[in-house]
Order: sequence, then C-alpha cells, then structure tokens
Amino acid sequence: MTRRIVICAVLVGVALFAARRADAQANVPQAWQNDTYVFAASQTEIARGQAEMIKAYAAIIQAQATMVKAQADAAVALANARKVNMEAESARLDNTLKYAKTYWDKKQARDTYLALRNTPTTSPGESKHAANANKPAGQLASAQVTRVQRLTAAELDPITRMIHWPAALQGERFAQQRAALEELFTNRQPNEHGAASAFFAKVRQNVDVMKSLLREDIAKLSPAEYVATVKFLDGLRNEALFPAQINGVAMNQQ
Repeated sequence: MTRRIVICAVLVGVALFAARRADAQANVPQAWQNDTYVFAASQTEIARGQAEMIKAYAAIIQAQATMVKAQADAAVALANARKVNMEAESARLDNTLKYAKTYWDKKQARDTYLALRNTPTTSPGESKHAANANKPAGQLASAQVTRVQRLTAAELDPITRMIHWPAALQGERFAQQRAALEELFTNRQPNEHGAASAFFAKVRQNVDVMKSLLREDIAKLSPAEYVATVKFLDGLRNEALFPAQINGVAMNQQ
C-alpha cells in the first residue's frame, strides 16, 4: 500500500514538472511575438511619414509648376498687348500717310489749275517762251515760287513757329539738325526769306544733312513713309523762300 502511494506521488510530481516546463516554453514565443509586433508597427509609422513627405514635396512641385504657367500666361498677354499697340500705331501711320498723300495730291491739282488759269492765251505761232518773255521778272519769280511745295499749319505752326516733326525724323541721330532748324524758325526775322538769303542757306544745309541721314535709314522705312518724310523736308526748306506768316498772312518786311 505504501509502495503504491509513493509511486503515485512520484507520478504526480513528474506530471507537475512537465506541465511547468511546457508553460515556460509557451511563454518564450509569446514574448518574441510581442517584439516582432512592435518592430512592424514602427516600420509602418516610418513608411507613413515618408509617404507624407513625398506628398508634400509633390505639392511644392505642383505649386512651382502653377507659378511658371502663370508667368508664361502673363508673358503671352504682354506680347499680345504689344502686338495690338504696334498694329494700332501702324494704322495711325497709314492714316497719316494717306492724309499727307491726299493733301499733296489736292495741292498739286490746285497749283496746276492756278498755273493754267494765270497763263495767258497765246496766238497761233506764238511760243510759250515768248509769252513768258512779256512778263516782268518779278511776276515770273512769283509764279515759280507759287508752285513750290510748302508745309501745312499742322506741320509748321504759323503762330508759335513750332515744327511738328514726322516720326521718321524724331530719332536721336537727327537731334542736332532738329535743334538747329527749330532755333532758326523760332528766331526768324520778317526779312529773312528768299533763295539768296543767309536764312535759306542755313535751312537748306540742315535739311540736306537730314536727307542724307534719312537715306541711310531707308531700309527701316516703308516706301510711303520715306516719300512723305522727304516731302516734309522739301516743304520745310521751301518755307525759307517765303516771308514768315501769321494765320496765312505774310509779315511785313522791315
């Protein structure tokens, strides 16, 4: 009986020992699993942070792209505005040239009409030279001067004597001659006129220089603009042939 009790006690002890050992072995994997979970969670947070950084960087790049697009749109708008201004300026110049051409055509037709009206009728066999020979020298000179092209009041103000220069002559290279001619006409005396006057010689000298400079710029001008500018210079030179005027009335010579 006692022997059986001892054997049972031994068996119970062995069973308890085995159970405790099994529990100990089971606890070791549980701890390892906990460490693995913590590590995995840390890696997930790191990846999430990197994703947010990439997202923020992409937003910065998009903002920069938007700014570049806005600058490009502004440049296009500015270019279009300049194009519109250039077209408007071109239209204004065309209108000015058309006005100048119409004026000169009308003036030439009027001068031709007056010349024909003032020409005496010659008898058969009488030459035109003989008809002119009967005219006084002063009348012939006056008739020749009448046919000379002159400036309009819009181009040379008869009151202020201010010269309104065409666009082609407003450059810096014409500044010296512009200043000289403006001073000549501003300080002009009533008796300063005529082909033999010193006033005419000075005006013609500066006009000739401007014509020479204008020929060097001929490639930069349209044919119509070049012709209109040359006509302006011819008219300005021819103004020195006539007495200074106020409201179209010649000033009395002193």
